[in-house]
Amino acid sequence: MKVAGINHINIVVTAEQLPVVTAFYEQVLGLHQGFRTVSKRNGAWLYGGEQAIIHLSEVVEQPATSINSYFNHVAFSCSGLEAALERLANHQVDYSMEYRTPPGMTQLFFYDPVGIRIELNFAGEKVA
Repeated sequence: MKVAGINHINIVVTAEQLPVVTAFYEQVLGLHQGFRTVSKRNGAWLYGGEQAIIHLSEVVEQPATSINSYFNHVAFSCSGLEAALERLANHQVDYSMEYRTPPGMTQLFFYDPVGIRIELNFAGEKVA
């Protein structure tokens, strides 16, 4: 077996959270809903272009979180730093920003509506 990359991430949400989380990823990250195969649970597949990136799955109850969880965040490779900053401001998303050199990359960090930490990486881009 050879692992070639990440296929998608799955986020479980309640029925009440589903439209809020879907809208967040559509409006803030510019993802769009796409093909979703028949499933036992309601949900949505969110795409970047032709690639499925986030699978939202509806659950009856919000899962219990563990203080000992080792999962920290999900990171996306992006372009268009200025547009991303404008989008975050327009949607009143609090974020932090860091510039890493090397490799010469700006990183934005923020949380989605259900508390998942998001990292956006902009290689070769810096705030003017």
